[in-house]
Amino acid sequence: MFRFARFTTLCALMASLTAGNGLATTLELLGFDGLIDKATQVVRGRIGSCEGTYRGSMIYTQCTVQILETMKGTPAAQTRISVPGGKVGRVRQSIAGAPQFRVGSEYVLFLWTGSSGITQIMGLSQGKFEVQGSGATQTAIRTATADVTMLDGMGQPVEDAGVQMTVAHLRELMAARLARSVQQ
Repeated sequence: MFRFARFTTLCALMASLTAGNGLATTLELLGFDGLIDKATQVVRGRIGSCEGTYRGSMIYTQCTVQILETMKGTPAAQTRISVPGGKVGRVRQSIAGAPQFRVGSEYVLFLWTGSSGITQIMGLSQGKFEVQGSGATQTAIRTATADVTMLDGMGQPVEDAGVQMTVAHLRELMAARLARSVQQ
């Protein structure tokens, strides 16, 4: 299924780059367990800065993330993420389903670092949960990705309803899932 997720993400990027009438982004809906299982790192962090840069003919937005908490993976003080699409000078590339970030805002991010060393968000916007509120009432919200077609693991269309839960509950679900995967 991981290969399928990477394949659909690649197809999404290719479709977006060649976007014309009738082409759209298609992604596999990963679900919370899928995000946990496939992420190499899960962090709660604050976006420090973002800037667009070219990688070949494609624009990527690179953001620094000040890590406030590591929920999975190797703890670090900071990381740099790369998101397809963005703006360099007067040139803008838009990729359907790619997450957008606000500098200074806090997020829980499901990250994947490939063999190239580039760290990306799992499932494009699926791996970005905006943190709102403070203290025990902090809520992690992932809005539905309305600008893409979502498929289940069998390739059937499904609706993305988004997710909303407290950050404490997110931690509990993650700890339980990680404990189950260690036992297997």
